[in-house]
Amino acid sequence: MIKKIVLLVLLPVLVTVAYLFGSDDNFLGVYALSLMVGGLFMTFVTQKPLWSVLSIAISMHWVEMSGMSASFFMFAPFAAMLFFYVTSQNYVRIDYKWLLIGVWTLCYTALVYAVKPYPINNEFFYMNLVSFFVFMVSACIRWDSKSVHTFLSAYLVFAVGWSMVERLVSSELRIVGPTMSSTNFAVLLVVAWTMWFINGFLVQKTRMLHLVLMTFLVFISILFSGTRMGLLGLMGGLMLAVLSKYVVLLRDQMVRLMVRVAIAFVGVAILVVVVWNMLPDDLFLKQGLSTLLRGDMDPSSLGRIGAWLTAIDCIQNNPVWGIGPGNFLEKNKEFLEMASFLPKVEQLPRLGHAHNLFLKTWSEQGFVGIVGLGFVVINCVGCMVGYLRKHCDGFVLAMFSGLIVTLCLGMIDVFPLFPSSLGWGAWLMSVMFSMRDNKEARA
Repeated sequence: MIKKIVLLVLLPVLVTVAYLFGSDDNFLGVYALSLMVGGLFMTFVTQKPLWSVLSIAISMHWVEMSGMSASFFMFAPFAAMLFFYVTSQNYVRIDYKWLLIGVWTLCYTALVYAVKPYPINNEFFYMNLVSFFVFMVSACIRWDSKSVHTFLSAYLVFAVGWSMVERLVSSELRIVGPTMSSTNFAVLLVVAWTMWFINGFLVQKTRMLHLVLMTFLVFISILFSGTRMGLLGLMGGLMLAVLSKYVVLLRDQMVRLMVRVAIAFVGVAILVVVVWNMLPDDLFLKQGLSTLLRGDMDPSSLGRIGAWLTAIDCIQNNPVWGIGPGNFLEKNKEFLEMASFLPKVEQLPRLGHAHNLFLKTWSEQGFVGIVGLGFVVINCVGCMVGYLRKHCDGFVLAMFSGLIVTLCLGMIDVFPLFPSSLGWGAWLMSVMFSMRDNKEARA
């Protein structure tokens, strides 16, 4: 044990020296590597593999940053080390479903490389495969209400802390968070908060002061990000929390349940109006929402429309295989050069993805990709639904609520398929898939 601790302490020091000898810009890679080493160290000390999963998911926020250097290629080895640890500690539950999904995905990847229907961006395929590997490793862990709550609590503290520090040191109107995207950060934050809040409220019996305080901090972070979708997700999360509470209490009294949900909806609407009027008029987020309420289209909204139209054009021209992950930006540039019918088209941002989960998958990976990814997602959701039908406790309702918020906001964004949130999305899917053994509740 002492040798392991010494090795885990010396390794980041030695790698840091090697990295910084190469370039001062490699600091972000050092930070990511230190996080992963720290997560592995916490896993050995506490015998809780969630810390390694968390550290890898956070480190993957910076996959597209140039400062990552060699750390970009360290995700797979660290995931492999976690897999060996999990299997050695008898956490693993490798069953036929786990093996089937693994073989299915590897066969799909091999098929793409064999056919080469589009210019293959190896970097994006590597990111996707690493995320899938993280998913497979994390799915071997028996996630329960307590471990998920610990994971989400640690992540929310990290994300909120990051947003506060960034607001203090940045002069930009909108913070981008650790995911390097304002929109993606806000959506990730609100999905994590939704699951954390409902699970903490219904199962973990978290103190009301802590629930309110974290909700307030998440709200402030969303305001800093200037993301309208974040506020919509926060309101949706509150409604789902109320609904989940009454689903647990009134499973056999659906009429009474619907009445109370309607009352709660009115209450939340009144609260939103009050908070809206309290916000300063010069706040970026309020200006953006006001623009939409007046019926005007700001560059951000028009940019999304341009991305959707580009995706539809890609689907029409490449319905079977798509254009390939990482190739959307060039297609968007080409399409907008010809889209003279869009107002102020020359001022619209050129976007690297379709800002819609379904359109992104079909335009980039075609119908074949939809089948490949859909098979995995359907299996994960199916495992969660099977658990829900058998137990219907606060834990599964929290996870189900997180999925609903993800899919709803995914109609105008691509979380968790955005590169910097792939690791986090892999964890989310793995928790659902781990519910395939639903013989007993995990509250």
